[in-house]
Amino acid sequence: MNTIKDLKNPGYFKFNLGQLQIGVFTDGESIVENIQPMFAPKIKTDLVTDFLADNFLSSDKITLAGNVLLVKSEQKTILIDTGSGPNLSPSNGKLLQSLLSAGIEPDEITDVVLTHAHPDHIGGIINKDGSLAFPNADIYIAKNEYDFWMSEEPDFSRGTKDAIADFEIQFAKQHLDLIQTKLQFYQDQDKLFECLKLESAPGHTPGHTIITISSEDEEFVHIADTFQHILLVAHPDWGNQIDSDFELGIKTRKQILEKLSETKQLFFGDHLPFPGLGFIQKIDEGYRYVPKSFYTV
Repeated sequence: MNTIKDLKNPGYFKFNLGQLQIGVFTDGESIVENIQPMFAPKIKTDLVTDFLADNFLSSDKITLAGNVLLVKSEQKTILIDTGSGPNLSPSNGKLLQSLLSAGIEPDEITDVVLTHAHPDHIGGIINKDGSLAFPNADIYIAKNEYDFWMSEEPDFSRGTKDAIADFEIQFAKQHLDLIQTKLQFYQDQDKLFECLKLESAPGHTPGHTIITISSEDEEFVHIADTFQHILLVAHPDWGNQIDSDFELGIKTRKQILEKLSETKQLFFGDHLPFPGLGFIQKIDEGYRYVPKSFYTV
C-alpha cells in the first residue's frame, strides 16, 4: 500500500494498489438515534451502553459513515456501490459532490458493482429526476440478490418484517426497475475486470457480497455491510435487525471476522469511520477493529 494523497480533502482520498488507483469517497453519514432494536435487539441495554461508553462513544446514537470505493485501471473506472442518493437524508447523498471534487465526472464511471440492494447502497444510481446518475456504466448485482428483492414477497421470515423492511422492498423494486437495461448479473466466486473477486456473504441480504480487490501482489477485502460498527466486531452475536436472516448474518459475520483475524488482511468497510480501512485483531474476549494508520508526504 502506498501513501494516501489528498488526506486533507473532506470528500475523498486516493492510494495505489499495484497497478490500480483506489479512491475512498464520502457519501456523508447516517445517524441511528434508536440504537436498539436496530443493533443488539435482544441484548440488555446496560451492556450496550457500557460498551459504547468504554469506547468513548455516545450512548444515545450511532453514527455510520458512508464510504464508497472507486477502483480505476487503465481501461475501467469502477464504483463499488453508489451511496444513498438524493432522496434519503440531507446528511448523506454526497457521493457525486465528492467525485466531482476529485475531478471525476459521472459519465467517466464505466461500471458499478453493487454489493447488495439496500437503499444506502443503490440509492445513488439514480438522480433526483429519475435519470441515471452514471449513464455510461453497466451495473452488476448478484443474481440471487436481484431475485430476492424483485420477488412478489421477499422472504423476511428469518429476520424482521417491519416498516423498515417494507421501505427497503419498495426502494429496491423501484430502483432496480429503473436500471433494468443496464443490469448484468454475477454469481458467487465470479471475477470481474481481472481485479475483483466476488464472494457470497449472505445474511445481511441473500446476495450480500464481499469483494477481494487485487493487483500484482497486493490486495484487500471490501466487506460491504458484514459489520457496520465496532459494536458488531466486538460482539458479532449481538446482531443487526436490518439483516434479512438474523442468525445467518451472525454466522457469516463470525466467519469473516475469524478469517480476517487469521490472515491479518487489510479490509474496507462501508460504514466504519472514514476512510473505513483497517484490520481485525483476535483478543481473549473476541475481536477488535484496528484502523490502518496513514501518513502524508
